[in-house]
Amino acid sequence: MNELRELIGIVNKNKLKAVAPVTLKAFVPGPLALKLYDLVAEGKVFTDAEAIAALYPGKEKTSAKQYQRTKNVLWDYLVQMLLVIDPALPQFNTRQRLYFDCYKKLAAVKMLVGRNAYMGSVEIISDFYRTCLKYEFTEIALDVARIMRLYYGSLEGDIKKYQFYSKEVAHLEEVFRYENLAEYYYTDLIIGFVNSKSAQKDIPKEATRLFKMVEPGLQKYQSYRLHFMGRLLELLIYSSVNDYKRSGEVCDRAISFFEGKPYTANVPLQAFLYQEMVCYLQLRDYTKGRAAADRGLMLLQEGSFNWFKYQELLVYLAMHTEQYGDAYTIYRRTVKHRRFTSLPSGIQQIWKIFEAYLFYLQECGKITGDSGEGASISKFRMARFLNEVPLYNKDRRGLNIPILIFQILYMILTKRYDETIDRIEAVEKYTSRYLKKDDNFRSNCFIKMLLQVAVAGFHRAAVLRHSEKYVKMLKSVPLDFANQAHDIELIPYEALWEMAVNSLDNTIHKSRR
Repeated sequence: MNELRELIGIVNKNKLKAVAPVTLKAFVPGPLALKLYDLVAEGKVFTDAEAIAALYPGKEKTSAKQYQRTKNVLWDYLVQMLLVIDPALPQFNTRQRLYFDCYKKLAAVKMLVGRNAYMGSVEIISDFYRTCLKYEFTEIALDVARIMRLYYGSLEGDIKKYQFYSKEVAHLEEVFRYENLAEYYYTDLIIGFVNSKSAQKDIPKEATRLFKMVEPGLQKYQSYRLHFMGRLLELLIYSSVNDYKRSGEVCDRAISFFEGKPYTANVPLQAFLYQEMVCYLQLRDYTKGRAAADRGLMLLQEGSFNWFKYQELLVYLAMHTEQYGDAYTIYRRTVKHRRFTSLPSGIQQIWKIFEAYLFYLQECGKITGDSGEGASISKFRMARFLNEVPLYNKDRRGLNIPILIFQILYMILTKRYDETIDRIEAVEKYTSRYLKKDDNFRSNCFIKMLLQVAVAGFHRAAVLRHSEKYVKMLKSVPLDFANQAHDIELIPYEALWEMAVNSLDNTIHKSRR
């Protein structure tokens, strides 16, 4: 259902109305498919089961196959409309509009060549080949150059033009080869980060080796895709070991390169401005971090995947600057966005963790009604929260850490001390098994600090004495030097520790067991 909702979000009702006068009757699906479209577009159904119940009331158990046929008919119709819709919309810049236009023209050329109508295809090509080169659509340009080489070599016998397009093909093939190498090397390394936030120890060495194989192409060619993927690959060398200073330098080079293009390079600028935000977040340069965010958001379409990623990082930025009301406002605006539920489950689960910490801040009195837009998170249930984050619950050294920490903090806050002891005993085994001195060291220190809460019988003064050793160890490794992913600490541990201690009193708790 998510893939259908995503497509309907693109082929919305306004766009369908705009193309209705030129739509062939053969394209229009049946009434059930149109009803399914309306149900999804209006947010009345979110799952296949809900759609079946709405379309076939009382016949849910016997209508699965019929529903699948209806869904397929609607899908095919929307794909056809996607090809008809004019991409000249305000949210697209010049390069994006021309990208869609060139692919449509390439499709027309392919159809003509398939019917041996070479003269018509050459006429179309002469209209947009230079556009492909100017805006660096390497793959389209390569396809077109091959067609022209074949035409002038085997049909026209024009040696001069044949030689010209032969050189074009050779050049574009070399650029395309480097583009593909850079993309392959980058994705082959980054796949390990998709569902895990743990530090990847072998990444820096491998990224360095692979970048050296791509670097000659970066020096020789000015290709959009090559420099996008190549600089992302170079960035992995430093970001994987949290070298934020050198990561920022890579971002600066990439931003400068793409700002020098004769067109607006939205996507790479968004990506490298985002990475600059990460660097400034860890380096405690919040003014520059917010400035990078503002520049990036100007390039983004609201509701796009990258827009959601920017909102995610803005929450971290607000949390780390103790702008908790702003963090809540960003959270509320994001999760209520109509496209939020179409995000991958791993991304949605991060926002569930945000909700938990914002609820904790609210209960600690750090967020009040005056702090944000009607700031209030109610009906929080621990069991429901843990059920909603199963992916990271298996991520032993990644985002499982803030989940574990939240559980303990919340139990201490609500004075469920016996439950806290049970949880702390489990976490103690966890730290000995998964957290090592050189891996997530700050998290290790902070969990050790939390362990002292139970050891000291939840007595505030005693907790401060028992934890002093680990507090000093935590402070010995500032956040910007810590060997951990930037999003492990939703709130700096120093701030969380102050809240935890303030939730205690000077009464010793004795376990009933």
